Amino acid sequence: MDPVQELQKALSLPEDSPQQIQLLTTLRDYLETQPVPITVIIPPLLHTIVPAKDSAFKRWVIDILHYGLSRSSLPGESKAQLATATLEDITNLLNDTSLSIQKSAIQCFASSYPLMFRVLCANRQHKGPWDMLVYAKQRILALVQAAHGPGAGLTIAALKVMQRVILVQSRGVSDPRLQNRADTSLALCPPDHPFINASQLETEGATLLQQMLSLLFKHQNPEILSAIINCLVTFVKQRPSMIGAIVTTLGQWTPNHLQQTLSASQIKSVEKAIRAVLTHTLRNALAPAFTQQINEILLDQLARMDIAAREEAARRAEASRKRALPEPVPQPADFKRLRVEDGMAPPAQAGNQASLSILQTFDFTTLPQALVVDLVIANLIAVSPVKLNTVVANFRINNPPPPNLPTSAGPSGQHAEDPSSSKVVPKAEPVPLDPLKMELDEDDLEYEPDKLNTDLEIHGHAPEDEENDLEVALPDVAFELPPARLLSPKERSEMIRLSIQRIRSKGEVGGILPIESGDGDTPTNPVPVVGLSPQEAWILFIVRMATRGPVADSQDVSGIEGSTAMTKRNVASNAKSIRQIVYDYVMDDFPTRCRLATIWMNEEWYNDSIRREMDGRWQPQYDIWVQKLLAAQTPKLDAKDKTFTRFLIDLPSLPPNILSLLSDLCIDPDTMPVGFNSLRELVSLRPPLRTEAMRILLDLTTHPDKVIRGAAIITVRRWVPDQQPMDGLVRKFASGMLRRLATKPKLPNAESAVESDAMAVDQETITSDDEVEEAPQDMAYSSYLPPELVIPAEKSVVLQHIELLLGLAVKSHEFLKQIFDAYCRMEPSVQDALQALIVPLVRTLGPNNSTLLDLLREFKPEAESLALRILSIWTENARPTPGIISVVKDLLAERELDPKFLIIIIGEMDKADIVKNLPKIISTLSGKAEDRDQVRKVFSNVVTDSPVGVSTNMPRVRQSERLAPSELMVLLHEQEKEIGLKATIEAIGICFAMSDVFTSEILAVVMQQLVDAPTLPVLFMRTVIQAVTTYKNLINFVATTLFSRLIVKKVWTNPQLWEGFIRCARITSPVSFGALLQLPKEQLREVVDKQPSLRDGLRDFVIKKERNKQKLASFLETLGDGGDIAAPSAAMQAAGRMESPAPNAPPPISAVAPGNM
Repeated sequence: MDPVQELQKALSLPEDSPQQIQLLTTLRDYLETQPVPITVIIPPLLHTIVPAKDSAFKRWVIDILHYGLSRSSLPGESKAQLATATLEDITNLLNDTSLSIQKSAIQCFASSYPLMFRVLCANRQHKGPWDMLVYAKQRILALVQAAHGPGAGLTIAALKVMQRVILVQSRGVSDPRLQNRADTSLALCPPDHPFINASQLETEGATLLQQMLSLLFKHQNPEILSAIINCLVTFVKQRPSMIGAIVTTLGQWTPNHLQQTLSASQIKSVEKAIRAVLTHTLRNALAPAFTQQINEILLDQLARMDIAAREEAARRAEASRKRALPEPVPQPADFKRLRVEDGMAPPAQAGNQASLSILQTFDFTTLPQALVVDLVIANLIAVSPVKLNTVVANFRINNPPPPNLPTSAGPSGQHAEDPSSSKVVPKAEPVPLDPLKMELDEDDLEYEPDKLNTDLEIHGHAPEDEENDLEVALPDVAFELPPARLLSPKERSEMIRLSIQRIRSKGEVGGILPIESGDGDTPTNPVPVVGLSPQEAWILFIVRMATRGPVADSQDVSGIEGSTAMTKRNVASNAKSIRQIVYDYVMDDFPTRCRLATIWMNEEWYNDSIRREMDGRWQPQYDIWVQKLLAAQTPKLDAKDKTFTRFLIDLPSLPPNILSLLSDLCIDPDTMPVGFNSLRELVSLRPPLRTEAMRILLDLTTHPDKVIRGAAIITVRRWVPDQQPMDGLVRKFASGMLRRLATKPKLPNAESAVESDAMAVDQETITSDDEVEEAPQDMAYSSYLPPELVIPAEKSVVLQHIELLLGLAVKSHEFLKQIFDAYCRMEPSVQDALQALIVPLVRTLGPNNSTLLDLLREFKPEAESLALRILSIWTENARPTPGIISVVKDLLAERELDPKFLIIIIGEMDKADIVKNLPKIISTLSGKAEDRDQVRKVFSNVVTDSPVGVSTNMPRVRQSERLAPSELMVLLHEQEKEIGLKATIEAIGICFAMSDVFTSEILAVVMQQLVDAPTLPVLFMRTVIQAVTTYKNLINFVATTLFSRLIVKKVWTNPQLWEGFIRCARITSPVSFGALLQLPKEQLREVVDKQPSLRDGLRDFVIKKERNKQKLASFLETLGDGGDIAAPSAAMQAAGRMESPAPNAPPPISAVAPGNM
């Protein structure tokens, strides 16, 4: 699809027509999947529609703009360009006559503000867009504070802008590990920005936050209140510094100012929103300091919501009662009572009788059961207790029971249906109500008849009622509840089974427990403060049938002959079957019924405690069933399920094997989160098990598996440094692991006494009087580590020891000093491993960490390699900071350090210091690739022309202080003794590798300067051979000019140079033949003897060039040819061809400009 063509088709259709709207909808769907054209299409369209009237096309353009700025997949740079191009038009749309257009423009501005702030922080020249941005911001924020707001929609959109402004004009998270690069904050604004004042914006942001929080106490619109509360959630996530003000404000908030304007359900909705914010804040890892305050606020709010719910229930009941009463008929002032004649009633009574007749003929069975129950409960609540008792008594008097009503059971336990035991009751008695068949609500449970009777006795009369005409005198009737019939064991089992089945079925329909939220610990419907929910109360009743019920049953039947043992066995069987039923029901859906399992186990534990007091031989049931629950649920555990942990924490007593079970869960990848969460909660909430649980967690911080070890470290690191005593235990263990690495291993018995003495002397020099090696009891031990460290140590084993301490050192810098102290006593292989493992910690701390810089100033000589490693980590990918330069300079002034320290500050030296210290740096070359890379970087920074493609972050020396390439090469040869021949050879090889700097012309200059020196360097001829091998155009220069100068300097007097000369002559032959003939006969004969391949070439060359027969014979005799003069051979012809200089030969030395020297 071509979006431009589709847009042209839409514009060609009639405005606001269904065809145009359908085409724009299709185009929007395409742009949502392919948003790139938005940056091209929308800016010109927006500029066109700003002055136009409201239309579907205008709203479409603004909606696409809002999508592109906010929810699209465009990169940040494209969104910033779109925001910059449309800022002026968005500002103009704020003056549109349509409120919907204004709202959309405000929403676009909310997305543009962070983008424009980023752009303008980096752009220091364009002040106009910033002024326009500030103007639009002030216009929108004024809508929030307006006395007569424009409407809820505009106010909510303006609140979103206020939220974005507060986020942008505040500081983000200070911890670099938690910082979000996409977060826009004042940290992006440089302090010296010409037109953006960061401090002023920060003050404005703090003021806006206070204004937003104060709106919670002013606004009475539930939609606006919900919008404000939703804004607070973002502040908690992205700005932890605002949590204190938010929590304090929500703690002071009450719904008193809403009760006159909002309904109870609306107030409850606002309360739930605030509760959600507090619960989210409680789970925030950055808000541990507010945990107690938030818990207190939540408890107060829960009590407040409970009171409001009760008051609302009472209000509804009163309203239902009033609706049930007939409305009085208004009567005129001169109304006179009519005489009732011929059975005619007054009009009001006639109306009441008509209503009563309608209710009598109405079929209540057609109503839903829930509605009937609500109506009955509402009427019972509305009727006073005195009136209710009076009506019940009248009903019993007017409706006596049948005369032949049998008793429920005789004293002998026979059934009432038995004719031999039936008796006729001479006097009618009221039918007793079965309390187990009454549906009681929680409000009914709080009814206290004894208190009411006491009040009646004190006052001497009942409270007056407005309808006393129903009261009658109650007869003095003696009532005695007949005894219950004793059921047979089979009947008991059947009754228990049916009762449990009925309760289960009703519970499943109504919900046994409140449904737990997916990501939290608080149920969606909180349990009332007064106790359990009705469904939970019934389940508790079932559980108590299996726990406390059998005791009473066994006591009741203990007096029956011949049935005690059998009854007890039946009781025990029933109790076991009830427990099994509850167990099956719980395990059928354990995550949902976890609270039920907790109630059951608490009841079992309490029952065992009271049973043991009564019978010392009682077999506890708690341990049996809690083990069954754990064994059955463990294979079903899900990594994200938190119910298992909550179940363990709520148990009154944990089984002995629970810790080993949790340890196994931590090792299993599928259940690892459950295991670590459970151990963490046990440490925090179960002090008796804290030591053992901490032991397991700390052991797991040394586990060989990286994932398990990392999870354990994250778990224990949460307690450092604020939570005691866990903080002390973690620190002690981490320090003990470090001491294990610092302990010198024992030498094997095969080692000689000399080595033992040497180690003893070394130990005395390393360990001072106040730093004696720790005693074994101060070390930490782990089941995942060997008893003693094996030397040489492997890097993975060292990581097991020290990874916890490295993680703690990020926040607790005192561990850094322990690392430096322990490093001095470590074996070399352990030191090497530590240098590699410390890289992430050093990079995280950064080069501006004051603690680490102070340690670098004061480290012991034995920790020099560690200090150098830390400085190298900081400078390998970044320029050295002033702090690093100051530390290194101070150290070099006070101590004799490794020359590698000079590499760090080589860029800060002048030319004289570079020449002085460069040999020390080059002497560090030892054949290692990393050393060569460092020296190459140094060469790149100190020479005038750096090689192309070499990247270095080292500070470049000023041009006037840098060395010429020829100066560097000459320096290497002149200082070869101080540097060392091997290191000098390696350094010269590095120079030759920098072919774009050390060209053939530069090398020719170098060789010319060296050959003119009073003393030739030992490596001179080696460099010459390397030069002619690398650059073939140097052969003529070397074989002619350079060889002639060497012969004049009698190069044969230096055996090393003479050997190089001969080899070079062979490499440069036949061009070198002319120079060789300048040698004395003895030296020429030696050259031919050592390089026989030159003999034929020299002979041919002499025959061709020498016309004097006497000299020719002399040369041939020197060459050992016996004076035979023959025709020129092929070698001579080749020599003739080599007489002319090569086309690429370097210019003569005299032609080289002095500046290149």
